[in-house]
Amino acid sequence: MLIFAVAALAVTGLSNALAGGSDQQAGLLARASSPRFPFDENTSQYCTFWYENDGSMPCTEALDLFSVSLEDFVRWNPSVTSTCDNFLESRSFCMEASGEPVITTTSTSTEPTTTTKPFNGKLENSLHSSGWMHIYDEPTGIQTPSPTQPDIIDSCNKFYWVNNGESCENVASKNGIPLQDFLAWNPKAGNQCYGLWANAYSCVSIIGYIPPTPSEPTNGVETPTPIQPGMVADCNKFYYIKSGDSCGSIASNSGISVSDLINWNPGAGTLPAFRIKTRYHIDCTGDVYNDVSVRGGMCINTGCSVGSLEIAAEGYCPDGQVQISYWEQPNCVGKWFGYGYTKRGQCRGVWTDGWKFKSLFLRCAKEEDDCVSQGTCSYDPEPDTSLC
Repeated sequence: MLIFAVAALAVTGLSNALAGGSDQQAGLLARASSPRFPFDENTSQYCTFWYENDGSMPCTEALDLFSVSLEDFVRWNPSVTSTCDNFLESRSFCMEASGEPVITTTSTSTEPTTTTKPFNGKLENSLHSSGWMHIYDEPTGIQTPSPTQPDIIDSCNKFYWVNNGESCENVASKNGIPLQDFLAWNPKAGNQCYGLWANAYSCVSIIGYIPPTPSEPTNGVETPTPIQPGMVADCNKFYYIKSGDSCGSIASNSGISVSDLINWNPGAGTLPAFRIKTRYHIDCTGDVYNDVSVRGGMCINTGCSVGSLEIAAEGYCPDGQVQISYWEQPNCVGKWFGYGYTKRGQCRGVWTDGWKFKSLFLRCAKEEDDCVSQGTCSYDPEPDTSLC
């Protein structure tokens, strides 16, 4: 039995299993192994990963984010100009290619003909669910998997596959390393972890690295590993998180409040108002375009690929009511087409089946309180034709 006055319950495992974990937009640049949007027929046939251009960022910013040179990008996507023009919205573009043919150049001096270094690896059957992966030998003698985070440290000797929903803190905690070491070995992730790639390998150890020795507990309680980042020091009871667990279910099963759970495990964040998946078809089936936890309110771009909203049952919206605001252009700008409403735990088909708007603003709100219901605002008329 817990003595709550002197005890704290903390949880072990991956914080992305929590409904209150990190939002997707605060970490993972999910790439696709196959294109979702149409793409130019002259795009490199050796493309291995694609960027779905939803119009949320300009060409050069996208290249910087994925650490791709303009020269490589234009070679893989010849429809794009040398000044990054023709980066069309709602199109897929190649961001990585493997196994390209060797380019031979003839020298005019007495030196022999040189060639660019070809891919020197071999295809091996990977245990990872994605199937085949490229393996090649580095000068260190360490086999480096592919794809990896951009610009990982050369002396890396241990790798971890980053799944959708994982953050820098999750990965560091799971591998028993300090967050600052993880960021030093994966510098493109950035201090805020906005540059961490999903579906790619990260570096979690380097040659000669000795992991820090866990400090002895001061309360006489043995602390298991891995643990939640930022967990309180005086914890005396632990719970291992399994897939499907949530802050609410853990607190309920342990006989404590959600607020206590969050106080003792601050890395889990605050309980979201609601969690939502946007689906391609109008009946909450098909591909997931967004998967986010919403706290105060959030604008999401739909890329003309959203026909319905799947809202999780857990959350704290008053009466469970979720407000949907429809906008003409990405990033919730342009004409405003009014509100729609749904509730937690429901599937909601979107207005015009998703064809006459390009972004949504989602938040907790009651229909009777909005400006349209109260007669203090008006919305723009429905477009005559599709915007997609």
